[in-house]
Amino acid sequence: MVGGLKLPGEKTGRNPSLEKFVKNHHSRSRVSIIIAARNNERYLAETIESALQQSIPCEVIYSDDNSIDDSLELARQYQSQGLTVLESPRHQGVCETRNRGAAASSGDYLVFLDGDDIMPANYIEEHLKAMRDDTPFVYGPAQAFGDFSIFWDAPEWEGSDIWRNNFVNTSAMWRRKVFEVAGRWREGIKTMWDWDLALRGSRLGVPRRSNATLKYRQHAASWSANNREKTHDQQEAFMPEVRKLNARVAVGSIISGRIPKLFPAWMSAVAQATRLLDNSSKPELVLLDNSNDPDFRITIEKEVSRYWSTFQTIKIIPLEERVSHNCQSEEERRDTVSRFMAHACNQLRTHMGGEIHWIIEDDIMVPIQAGADLMQALVSGWTPPNAVSGCYHNRHIPQLYVGGWWNDDAPHEITDLPADPFQVDYAGTGCLMYWDSRTPRYWSSHHAGIPAHDWNWSMELTGSGGQLLMLPQVCCQHAIDDSSFV
Repeated sequence: MVGGLKLPGEKTGRNPSLEKFVKNHHSRSRVSIIIAARNNERYLAETIESALQQSIPCEVIYSDDNSIDDSLELARQYQSQGLTVLESPRHQGVCETRNRGAAASSGDYLVFLDGDDIMPANYIEEHLKAMRDDTPFVYGPAQAFGDFSIFWDAPEWEGSDIWRNNFVNTSAMWRRKVFEVAGRWREGIKTMWDWDLALRGSRLGVPRRSNATLKYRQHAASWSANNREKTHDQQEAFMPEVRKLNARVAVGSIISGRIPKLFPAWMSAVAQATRLLDNSSKPELVLLDNSNDPDFRITIEKEVSRYWSTFQTIKIIPLEERVSHNCQSEEERRDTVSRFMAHACNQLRTHMGGEIHWIIEDDIMVPIQAGADLMQALVSGWTPPNAVSGCYHNRHIPQLYVGGWWNDDAPHEITDLPADPFQVDYAGTGCLMYWDSRTPRYWSSHHAGIPAHDWNWSMELTGSGGQLLMLPQVCCQHAIDDSSFV
């Protein structure tokens, strides 16, 4: 017996293994269940009872969002069983109602429950079994019932893609400290609330899947149905905004020092384009200095200092392990450059944080809308592309654009741009934006006939089913020198 409740499978009145578990977890860490609801009188009793009758006793709080039915009167009937009832003098919304309940709770772990859903008796127990000391939150599958029945499974975190779509439901178990650091439920906006919180919380550790299966009631009057989030079209409309709101951006470049006089104008263009990113946080800037010139390093630091208010952080890092470019032939030169660029891109990437990386080469002048257009394309759709690229001419063959398709064991670069974004097999790193978690992790030099590190990276991405788009509206200038462009 635990807390006066008989446990499933208990025959002798004691369950030593579970008692040990409770001693190790529950006795030092209370669990708070916050039921947030508005006008759920019809289903509320089942919800409250499922929370109060958990195999591991929990603090249960009912946070009411100014219901105009008899929800409050019904909830008060359970106060004698330990339910805490919070009233609101006005209608606030689901996120505010959940946060108010969390603020009134005392548990080290928080679980949020809508007023029409049901927790099986072992729900909290199963979530706690999956929790580890470094786990930010635990999530599980859901079984829909009511108007329709379907089982929504949840994948293991390793190998999953949370930025592609959501699989963390509202009733995940949150470590309180993580919930607070992540920013709690985001108030004042209409969005896919559970996904929004999961994206922020997943930065604070590795979430874990449990076997706790929520009974998720389906009916026309539900909170989510009122916001029309259940339909495919409505979710697809919300998805870009959720991704854009939460994704942190890092801007990176390898500064060669080849065209030092261009750097002030280049830095200005990058900063202007960055300011137009529709994002909730400032991006970081990472510059990998390969100039090997102390005077030019002073120029870099001076120009970058003008834009401290534009970026969250600015890093200027000297390139490690320089590669000699003393080559005897064109073939050897290309091989050396490819190996050098792969090495430099790998070092750059290790210093770039965030979920979205935007690489801009130091001889590419981006238009002011470049960042906004690239990011909108990168976050859009039910399944967003893995990477997007701006367009710019080949400096050595000006009639060609850098990027294209691989046919008959040979590259076919672009000569004319279509009006709309289009899919390619490969692109350069001149103006390339990509999801860090959804693209090849390492840049390697050319192999199997692919002559460049960026083409090789692109072909690895597209060859495994990833999508690389080029955006004709992001048409950049490619510098020949400090005053001439193609």
